[in-house]
Amino acid sequence: MSHKVGIRPATPEDRELFYELRHDGFRTYAEAVFGPWDETRQRASAARDLDELPVEIIEYDGDPVGYQILLRHPDHWFLDEIAIAAAERNRGLGTQLVSMIMTAARALDLPLRLSVLHVNPAQRLYARLGFRITRVEHPRIKMEWP
Repeated sequence: MSHKVGIRPATPEDRELFYELRHDGFRTYAEAVFGPWDETRQRASAARDLDELPVEIIEYDGDPVGYQILLRHPDHWFLDEIAIAAAERNRGLGTQLVSMIMTAARALDLPLRLSVLHVNPAQRLYARLGFRITRVEHPRIKMEWP
């Protein structure tokens, strides 16, 4: 059976989903670097980001399973965030999504950049896909492809 991955713009109705995905995807790493998670501050930040950034909801067979924030600049794209629900991790979905973004960036002859916390194991995925470290600004690792 073939599974369909879809991407759609986030809507105001996605506010709680977006927050929960961000919380589940990044809290452990954020706390390791920045200290205790402040629920009130993080909810306000997520609400602001949902309103101001191009958040896209990732669907798998029609069900929302994650989100991505891809900033499309004229001279490069920046993968600001990507988060997959815990139940859907380690199944290749992250690899598939990042590969789709890489293919689209390549078609426009644009580099794809990102920044990952040094404690986030996703950096291994990015390295495996061919991203290279361009600089370290502790606690972040800046990476670029190609």
